[in-house]
Amino acid sequence: MSAFSCGPGQGSEPGVGWNMAVEVARLGHEVVVLTQTEFAVEIRQQIASGALPPGLRFDIYMPPWLARLRDFGFRCRQPALTWHLTSLLWQFCALRHVKRRYHNAGFNLIHHVTFASIRHPTLLAFLNVPTVLGPLGGGDIIPLALRRSFPWKYWLVELVRDVHNWSLRADPMTRAAFRRARIIFLRTDATIAAVPPRDRGKACICVGLGVADVATAEPVPRRADEPLRLLYAGGLLYLKGIHLGLRALAHARARGADAALTIVGDGPVRADLERLTFQLGLSPYVTFRGHVTRDRLLLMYREHHVMLFPSLRDAGGMVVLEAWGQALPVICFGLGGPGQMVDETCGRVVAVTNRSEAECAIALGNEIVALAADDPMRLALGSAALARHRDFSWRQIASRLYGEIETRLQRRATDGTDALRRPDLQQGGRNRPAADVAGPGGRA
Repeated sequence: MSAFSCGPGQGSEPGVGWNMAVEVARLGHEVVVLTQTEFAVEIRQQIASGALPPGLRFDIYMPPWLARLRDFGFRCRQPALTWHLTSLLWQFCALRHVKRRYHNAGFNLIHHVTFASIRHPTLLAFLNVPTVLGPLGGGDIIPLALRRSFPWKYWLVELVRDVHNWSLRADPMTRAAFRRARIIFLRTDATIAAVPPRDRGKACICVGLGVADVATAEPVPRRADEPLRLLYAGGLLYLKGIHLGLRALAHARARGADAALTIVGDGPVRADLERLTFQLGLSPYVTFRGHVTRDRLLLMYREHHVMLFPSLRDAGGMVVLEAWGQALPVICFGLGGPGQMVDETCGRVVAVTNRSEAECAIALGNEIVALAADDPMRLALGSAALARHRDFSWRQIASRLYGEIETRLQRRATDGTDALRRPDLQQGGRNRPAADVAGPGGRA
């Protein structure tokens, strides 16, 4: 399992890498996770605790010169400057490392998990072992009609990203990974546009996000004198669509809805959003909380009634799962991962096709009006959101994913190829330090 980003107790990419590895091992497979040193201390603590499945081992590998490049970005407080370059170079080093250390290991499957991006996923597909990619995201594109209010520099960033996504069809590393993969899991329907047409038959849509703990919270009734409390949590960026969320709130209040919005998070466009809040006359009804700890955020869910998440391109949407876990229905656009996760049973999805920014904001505001006027409906949606949350445990995500993997590979096996053998991992190669590959007992 290739998991460049992998760490216990983390969210986002490292959480995906860690939870996928643990749950796949709990399914009974023997798993060797190849990762780098960012969370080496935390991983070794988990190994020492003896709580990990017996078939799970970690190979923590990072060339010192590459670690220095990675850490340079952190020291400059600009990790994006070096992070993706580090990941790309690590893929080349990882291929050489695996060839040298595991040339007789007898792996049945290579699964690339993180980074969960369509951009340069992995070079391990060159090892002539059945390879599975993903779930991968990153192919979603913001509709041009919903970029009209972007300042020019953010509009330009999106344009460059669009060109980059289009160029992936000709990028040799990405094309090779797709060509050699047996199965390509994608998080959203839109991402398939970045896959070369000849490889799209291998694709399968799977959000691939889960939660470690199943919640038991119940929806909280709204008091008669209380406004409908909306919560947004995420980066303050135009791509997150919160500027449209503010316009939606203004429309809802103009229609008589008693609603207020709390904005959690920080980012480069906070000043723009505060200015827009003032211009719309929403200052008494919008609170900017800035960055808060995850524990505090989980408490804040219980202080609100609805999650407003108008993101314009999110492959995943972990805050959607967190909101469901606290019995909050979600209002979102029909874009990206949230647009595929949310349905009419647990929230409201606003269509964006052939709509302008103003029309989308009005439609979003109308959903706020509806939930503000009908609390029994909001409570029913909250209960359904909690039930939906229970379907997204990491154990179920891994089970469904590997059920699909076995089905697809066994289907190919009918012609005598790609038969799934019983996992039989015997380490091969030389120079295998015990500190690098260890199981729950801490032994190689």
